Amino acid sequence: MIVAGADLRDRRVASRKEFLLVSGGNWASSSLAGNTRKYHGLLVAGGRLLLSGLDEYLDGKALTPAAYAGGDDDRGLSHLHGVSLDPDPVFWYRAAGAAMKKSIRFDGILRVRYEIEGEGGLRVAPLIADRGIHEVRTEYAIRPEPLPGGVRAGPLTLRSDMPFTPAPCLYRDVIYPEDRERGYAFQEHLYCPGYFSGRGRAFRLEVTADGVGPTPSPLPDTKPVSWLDRAADSFLVGDTILAGYHWFPEPWGRDTFVALPGLLLCRGRFEEARAVFRWFSRQIRGGLIPNRVPGGYTSSDAPLWFVHALERYVELSGDDAFFREMRGAVEEIVGGYPGSAVAHLDGALVTVAPRSTWMDTPHTPRAGKPVEVNALWIAALRCAESLGIDTPVSADEAQSAFSSFWNDDAVCFYDLLDPDDPAVRPNQVIALALGIPDPSRARRALETVGRELLTPFGLRTLSPREEGYAGRFAGDRTYHNGTVWPWLIGPYIDALRQYGLSPRTDVLLGPLLCHLADAGLGTISECFDGDPPHRPAGAISQAWSVAEVLRAVLCTPSGGDGDGA
Repeated sequence: MIVAGADLRDRRVASRKEFLLVSGGNWASSSLAGNTRKYHGLLVAGGRLLLSGLDEYLDGKALTPAAYAGGDDDRGLSHLHGVSLDPDPVFWYRAAGAAMKKSIRFDGILRVRYEIEGEGGLRVAPLIADRGIHEVRTEYAIRPEPLPGGVRAGPLTLRSDMPFTPAPCLYRDVIYPEDRERGYAFQEHLYCPGYFSGRGRAFRLEVTADGVGPTPSPLPDTKPVSWLDRAADSFLVGDTILAGYHWFPEPWGRDTFVALPGLLLCRGRFEEARAVFRWFSRQIRGGLIPNRVPGGYTSSDAPLWFVHALERYVELSGDDAFFREMRGAVEEIVGGYPGSAVAHLDGALVTVAPRSTWMDTPHTPRAGKPVEVNALWIAALRCAESLGIDTPVSADEAQSAFSSFWNDDAVCFYDLLDPDDPAVRPNQVIALALGIPDPSRARRALETVGRELLTPFGLRTLSPREEGYAGRFAGDRTYHNGTVWPWLIGPYIDALRQYGLSPRTDVLLGPLLCHLADAGLGTISECFDGDPPHRPAGAISQAWSVAEVLRAVLCTPSGGDGDGA
């Protein structure tokens, strides 16, 4: 993957291209226009952003773009002539007649190599933040300690074959435009202990953090599936799955089990999948699994996604013994869930608490009977019945009651019952993917979804015809009111196949695979604007986005007659 040309010198374009190198849940990340988010940094470990960046000069010319309260410093962009990601970032610069190639590797240790043509002089100043990833900082009490071949500053040790010159100072009023746009704290000072300098040859710089060691990782080839493979691995940490980068570096119950089939099962990683199931099964309380770890039991759909993912595990692995091992977990969920703090039975269907589904902002509370939660409930009942578990209501009763979701006026399914919400939303595709509705209604609903919600990058969360639709992502108000979510392309493709519509997955997934060269390079964003050109938004790398595209690539055929494309 190579980026070159005038686009690199346009801040608006360069700031939308971000790299993310992950090792054991730690990361190095930035954009081609420098750090545009407070989550950007070249060494982030244990939830702390330690090294913000490197301020580099070649023959006195600034190479590192940045934004300050007094204005943007884009001088570095004029000297950037090319970038490749194959798989690690390589940058080519030309300044004042000198040329340089910079390579970055991250395996828990940041390793930077500079190769200078001719006699060009290089100066590199490390910029330290040493703060939580969600914070900003303005005060420092760091005392740098000179070491042979480098310096120790706070929790970081920096070593190079360039000599180090102590020159402590603050880089004041650095701003992060993306956080300013999102309405969060966006301005801070960065601490610089001094600089490394050298002239006219190859140099290296290595930065380590206390308690963080290297984690080896295989290098993929340049095919899209290999990039997805590599991105998938970035979310796997211990016995858990992280939700995304940069601001979701912890497991979420719902995200884990939506993502698990694509991240693990379709890649044959059954042992790791069993570890995730076992870990979460130990956390079940009153039929619920934690929505956020550590955190509360506030999700009405997470335990049902657990059961759904378990069924996918058995289908793909044939491991009936593990299915029986998990019988107790399924029994606890199906038995305890309807009387939990977030869900109760109303006839054969379930009513849930506000903000307990994946659309969880105050602007989409969805208290009542959500369509996808009840579809997952029916699927969980069938799973329990297959294991001989007594259930509070039969799956057949619940499926019969599900017919009340049909909205003949909108020619699709209500998003919510009691109170009824006729807004055209994508949650019904989860019910369709599970094969819950009858074929006649399902096909008609899929036509409506395809016409109102389908975009090149996934499904809109609300039809543009609906009141309250927002075509541009701008925080919580728009999060689920028009914003496009890539992960929904997975159940949409499943639904088309479920009802014999032969989706062309190569056509449906093509733009998302091209997106691997945009925003988070080599990965898939959390969401996109609802309106064209569908600007990427949210987190630059989201587990369920990667997982559902990877699952569609690996676990569904790419042929078909095109009926659903």
